[in-house]
Amino acid sequence: MKQILCILTIALSILACREEIDKSNRYVFTGETVADFMLNRSEKYSHMITLMKRAGLFGLMQTWGQYTLFLPDNESVEKFVAEQDSIYHATKDSDNPVWTGVISPYVEDLTDSMATVIAGNHVVEAAYRIAEMSEGALATRNFNNRLLGINYIVKNERFYIMLNNNAAIIGGDNQVENGIVHFVDKVVDPTSKNVPKLIRETQFFKIFTAAMNLTGFADSLRKDIDASYDYTQYNVQSYIVTQSLYHAPKTRYFKYTGFIEPDEVFNRHGINNINDLIAFAEKWYGTEEKGNYKNSKNALYKFVAYHFVEREMPHNKIVPYSIYDDFDEYMPTLYDRYDYFETMMGPLMKTVKPLSTPEGRDTYINYSKRKQPFNTEMRNHINVRVIPLTEFVKMKEAYAEFDQMASNGIVHPIDKILLYNEDEMIGNILNERIRIDFFSLIPELSSNNVRYSRCLPCLPNIYSEKVKINSGDIILTSGVAESYYNMDMITLQGLFDAEFTLPSLPPRVYEIRLAFAKQSASNSIYHIGPMQVYIDGKPEGLPFGEIDDYTGRIEDSETYDNGVENDRYMRNLGWMKAPLIYVDRNHVPARHNNWCIRKIITKKYLDTGRHKIRFRLVSEYITGHHLDYLEFVPLHIVSDPTKPEDRY
Repeated sequence: MKQILCILTIALSILACREEIDKSNRYVFTGETVADFMLNRSEKYSHMITLMKRAGLFGLMQTWGQYTLFLPDNESVEKFVAEQDSIYHATKDSDNPVWTGVISPYVEDLTDSMATVIAGNHVVEAAYRIAEMSEGALATRNFNNRLLGINYIVKNERFYIMLNNNAAIIGGDNQVENGIVHFVDKVVDPTSKNVPKLIRETQFFKIFTAAMNLTGFADSLRKDIDASYDYTQYNVQSYIVTQSLYHAPKTRYFKYTGFIEPDEVFNRHGINNINDLIAFAEKWYGTEEKGNYKNSKNALYKFVAYHFVEREMPHNKIVPYSIYDDFDEYMPTLYDRYDYFETMMGPLMKTVKPLSTPEGRDTYINYSKRKQPFNTEMRNHINVRVIPLTEFVKMKEAYAEFDQMASNGIVHPIDKILLYNEDEMIGNILNERIRIDFFSLIPELSSNNVRYSRCLPCLPNIYSEKVKINSGDIILTSGVAESYYNMDMITLQGLFDAEFTLPSLPPRVYEIRLAFAKQSASNSIYHIGPMQVYIDGKPEGLPFGEIDDYTGRIEDSETYDNGVENDRYMRNLGWMKAPLIYVDRNHVPARHNNWCIRKIITKKYLDTGRHKIRFRLVSEYITGHHLDYLEFVPLHIVSDPTKPEDRY
């Protein structure tokens, strides 16, 4: 099929959630389950068998499904327990005791809760081969809902994959009936430190730590989990085609990602202590509330706040990422991949993989292709590179054991001092078509194993402060939706009325567009709209829905000029074809899928601060609407006939 019917997207995504084992291309077929694999080697792995039985996980390892087990031997487990006991007893009478959960050096004395923690850290409910472990983190969390960080080292001329830069995989790809087993040389032990504590206790983040302490910003980074949240209370019956029952996300974690300068980066700019950093921050952010460091208008506070976003983003998910391993095949090879996130200061941060440049697959913050920045003094503060952990740990001996995976987020080292300068952002970095995926608007999706999951749920009204559901339901869908940007979408269904908070954009006039999927072949089953769009409570344009008759769309191949004149005609009617930037599994660009479309909502001045966009069904009939992404385009880009907007 050249197209996957829009109306089947939800149905097929449910099917994708069923655990099925791929029996093709196996390395070795043993006839064992994960549990059998351990039992057949019990003389060496009996401790993990015992711990997994006490945790209630061993039986699961005998069932049909897909699991990855990182398996330490008995010696490694005994060493770990003895070390944790030593830490506890060495600090229990001090002013800062370290509670490890272990108070005896013997494995058999572990509590049931500690056995559950240790066992859960080693199991992931998905099968990952060595070749599928890319720099950053595994896409699936372990049974303790923690991401496992991935980096690489070479030791004694041998290559190793590291878990949280601590445990090395020393024997991998042991494939069994229901998953894969990898041998590791240590117990996998994710840190219990939260983001501010991880930064504070890292010796090469001393200057940033001083700023974080002085501003009190650490208090904004301590949330972890909404313990009152019960996902079983939020179920949605999808009456569109599938009649499927959707559940809410199972967890409601609060996560943070920090992009932090090591001290040596500050030192290169003559910043050697907190007073130097205060003077530097005041140069760029002004002297309002001078000395009142805990005020959000203070320069040092702004400096610190711009370094954090409220979501969890390992290195391989800082820019658009897909559940598909072959995602890059479905993006134009030489076109940049990018995303936009609201920082805890407020203004946007742009993240980029500049594939169209020699920098290739490096990840940058506020990347610029201009030879000179708009503000010449910003030349040292744009194109900020996020240093991969594999590279970072080799740079200095002091960095070698750094574990960036905190209990409530991730800390990335960066190679330049990160700043927000509105002149630079308006004149350069964000002087472009800003395309924001709906999934990027909701931080919780990146923090709760939702955004990049094959099995996507409904969204409860209480789940995110960025979304208000007045009526109807929101269903999050991906998996089979590869004709959508970043292979995901949001479905509004029922008598829907939902409002999304927009990130803080630089103040200017924008043409605002909505990209969505309109109906295709099954008109009698699935109808779209009519829907009214509001911005900050004001209706923008007329309602739209069943749109096939008035978009004016003609396929490029059916025109004499490859669609140039048709593009103008469609714009006059308020419509645009989808861009070329993403394609379906047959490598057909979205521009040539007649059910992918962009609606020009309005031209509007947005001032500094947060704005809201609302979508409301204006019909008495139950229906639905697919939302893919929003575009905010500076007016000069669409109003200069000598420089037409590119089709990407």
